[in-house]
Amino acid sequence: MIHSEHRQAFYRRLSALYPQGELQSIYHWCVQEIHGWNRAELYLKNEDKVDQTLLDTWERATLRLEAGMPVQYVFGSSTFYGLEFKVDKRVLIPRPETEELVSLVLERNDDSPKKVVDIGTGSGCIAIALKSKRSQWSVQGIDVSSKALELAETNAVLNDAAVQFLNHDVLLSDEEIGGEIWVSNPPYIPADKPMLVDNNVLKFEPHIALFAPDNDPFVFFRVITKKAMSHGVKQLYFETHATEMDELTEILSGLWKGSIERKKDSAQKERFLVLSV
Repeated sequence: MIHSEHRQAFYRRLSALYPQGELQSIYHWCVQEIHGWNRAELYLKNEDKVDQTLLDTWERATLRLEAGMPVQYVFGSSTFYGLEFKVDKRVLIPRPETEELVSLVLERNDDSPKKVVDIGTGSGCIAIALKSKRSQWSVQGIDVSSKALELAETNAVLNDAAVQFLNHDVLLSDEEIGGEIWVSNPPYIPADKPMLVDNNVLKFEPHIALFAPDNDPFVFFRVITKKAMSHGVKQLYFETHATEMDELTEILSGLWKGSIERKKDSAQKERFLVLSV
């Protein structure tokens, strides 16, 4: 089988599962991972035969994609803020919207020394991306999941980022966290509303990082904001669902003794909150 024929067969098998544009992106992701080729290189090899060993690799990947597994989990990697991250079922796949959260923090702060804490760090993508752009910052990532932190440590080494990771349950612990800047993309989906999540996300990504406990989508926001106030935090950045911003802002305005800004993402949805004093 030559590459052009293989591409058509790949599209036929998966076209019912993915929109055309997404399927094309997945195909080119697979080409990069399996062959190490960019798009231009691929089309120069349209008439070349696909090696049988590589066909076997394609088949394993395609079977996983047919089962709905995200392509990032198929190959165990993802990109975030221009960096490479290892990802698997221990952590959420980094989202483009979260890159915008990182940009918000960076736009408002220079490289002068600061302590920054990423609460619910998961893969470590936020903490590592911030450290990669602000070498003078002391950056810490905390998470309740020790398994997630194992992967975050791996990603810090992979990206040569001196980030400290700690196992910490922000809902239960009274341990002093410290820091001038806190950043968090916490779980905010009510546990009784799994229909809000795409099936492939629900099936493969860790529920502990998706769903708020006790069907309370605001619990992390309330607790983190209260602790930020008591710990003397100067700036607090949140990513949230972009559909309940009025209610969330009202709740936090009763807890935060400073300004609260609502910021839109690139799709013009209100998704971020910036709390400052």
